[in-house]
Amino acid sequence: MSMQALNQLIAKSIIDPTIVERFSTGHVGEILAELDFPSELRSRLANLTADTWTEFAVMAYRLVKVAEPVRKTIELPSPAEGLFPEETQRSKEQVA
Repeated sequence: MSMQALNQLIAKSIIDPTIVERFSTGHVGEILAELDFPSELRSRLANLTADTWTEFAVMAYRLVKVAEPVRKTIELPSPAEGLFPEETQRSKEQVA
């Protein structure tokens, strides 16, 4: 969820020059308050020190990447599972 909020911030900064201006004047906390970051992560992001917006974005990405919980991948069964009879069933005689 935090990565999505960071993506929104970066995308918004591309089309809205006031984001970079507010960052340059030291009002990054106000920018972050408008997005859906958890409070602890928001304060950590606000305390980042960077000279440029690009540097801040890279540092923010690294911080959010570490803070995001790791999602487990979904393990789906093979589509072929159950199509082939097992060895034990092959040896049994089948009567119709």
